[in-house]
Formats: sequence, C-alpha cells, structure tokens
Amino acid sequence: MLTASDTGFLYLGEGFVKIRLAVVCLSALVAGCASTQTVLSGPVTETFHSPQSMKEVAFCLANKNNTAALEQEDGSRVVLIKNGYGGVSLAFSIYPEGTGSRIDYRKKFGTIGGVWKQCVGKTSAN
Repeated sequence: MLTASDTGFLYLGEGFVKIRLAVVCLSALVAGCASTQTVLSGPVTETFHSPQSMKEVAFCLANKNNTAALEQEDGSRVVLIKNGYGGVSLAFSIYPEGTGSRIDYRKKFGTIGGVWKQCVGKTSAN
C-alpha cells in the first residue's frame, strides 16, 4: 500500500482542500474591492454646492452613513461609504467655499439607498 510518506506529499484531507478553496475565493473578492486611494484619485462624478459649512456637511454624511469624517492635511474632510466587503463604494471630499461648502462626489460602485443626498446641496455644478 502506498502512503503519503512514500510519495513525499502530505495529504491533509478534504476539509483542508475546502478551506484552501474558500481562501482563494475570498482573496478574489477582496481584490475586487476598491481602495480609498483608488477612489479618491479617480475622476469626480459630480460636484455639489451647499450653503452649510464643511463641518456640517461632513457631520451629516458621516452620521447618516454610520461612519467617520476624516480630516485631511489641507483641512478638508473626506467621508467614505463602504460596501459589505469593506471596499469603498462612494467617496465625498468636502471643502470650504465662501460661507458654505463644495462637495466632490466620487462613485466607484452603486449602493442601495441615497440618504447621503439629504446632506448635499440641490445645485449640481457638473
């Protein structure tokens, strides 16, 4: 009878094969997720102008989407909305503009719902 030690290969059983397959599939899913830098360096989908201050808009977007507003080196704020896999679906860069704010909206993937629309102005510049 030929054993694993005779062939030089170690057979760990079907369970190990299933786990390995699951890891490969999960890796493929994660690779398909967009990173923060990928989305933020992409083109702006639409620009909005709001009479609300940058801080008010950032707070609204973060609060309604159960996330945080990230302060950038230039003083602007970024709010990221992620999908169920942790990839960035929508990104909002919020800048002060006069007494209000400018919101650069970038869409990488579609998401369900649009509660974020309540936080941006009604006037689209693009």
